[in-house]
Amino acid sequence: MIPISVCIITKNEAEYLQKCLEALKPYPFEIVVTDTGSGDNSLEVARQYTDLVYEFAWIDDFSAARNFCISHASHNTILSLDTDEFLRPLDWEALQKALEEHPKSLGAIELFSHFDVDGEARQQVVRLERLFNRRHYHFVNPVHEVLVPLGNMKPTSYEAPVSVDHVGYQGSPERLREKAERDISLLRAEIDADPGNPYLYFQLGQSYMLMRDEENALVWFRQAMKLQPAPGADYTLVLLCNYAGILLDNGLVEEAAGILSYRDSFADNKDFLCLSGRIYLYMGQPIKALPEFVQALSAPRYSLVNPYAPSYYIGLIYEMFGKQEIARTHYKNCDSYPPAVEAMKRLDS
Repeated sequence: MIPISVCIITKNEAEYLQKCLEALKPYPFEIVVTDTGSGDNSLEVARQYTDLVYEFAWIDDFSAARNFCISHASHNTILSLDTDEFLRPLDWEALQKALEEHPKSLGAIELFSHFDVDGEARQQVVRLERLFNRRHYHFVNPVHEVLVPLGNMKPTSYEAPVSVDHVGYQGSPERLREKAERDISLLRAEIDADPGNPYLYFQLGQSYMLMRDEENALVWFRQAMKLQPAPGADYTLVLLCNYAGILLDNGLVEEAAGILSYRDSFADNKDFLCLSGRIYLYMGQPIKALPEFVQALSAPRYSLVNPYAPSYYIGLIYEMFGKQEIARTHYKNCDSYPPAVEAMKRLDS
């Protein structure tokens, strides 16, 4: 068996910490917890689950805290989690096999982020590189830290059979604002040091999105887009969707249409195909929009869009064409997807 240490940094999130640690109990992980200055009972909660509990004086650097935590693990194979991330049921044998097959690669775990939009529960699914061997990788960047190789080794990654629920985007407006403002101050300092990095502008925009401040989020998303983020970067799709979504909501359709240049890179992604279809609809071109939604039906990848959205939009286009029975068929394929439910009520009336 390849032994695994789960390394967690925490501060003032005792309730989340307990849920995080409880989810790890069924598996033979070593657990290492580093507290960065809690005023609640986080230390007491951590000690209920592990003897490896340490304190780290906060220096405005998440990577430093994570690397400190990793240094206190007994094992070289590390799974790095946040306090607000809860492990889903795990196939231990599959995980062991993946580690054996990829000893020097980064394991990208599946992260289900839960949040609310206008009272509607939504989730975003992304993969983040969190499973690794500390002999080969360490964390860099003070905020929104990433793993990079130690030495000149070229990094490689694989999809690890690990899934977690992330609830960090939920909570009171005050809590979310406090978290966002902390990140904004750190990101501005990073941008001063590395002004040509589109990822930093993207994350700054995300921080304003967390505060429901789309006006300022758009400012920074635009800066990120000017730097032409690589289609293969793991954040680019989220950037395109959030950037174009704000533009469409504000009637800036021509600017939103600029993201269509990325279509070839995301032709297998429901999120992007639905977004491009919406852009064509806003441009008054339903004939161009329809094949985007049809292709989205069978697209294998998605992270944010509701899987019923393509059927809804196909129904909407047929309703626009006066083909109400065809529209009704597609709306019925949407189960209880709220926009489709409202559309059926509209047809029935």
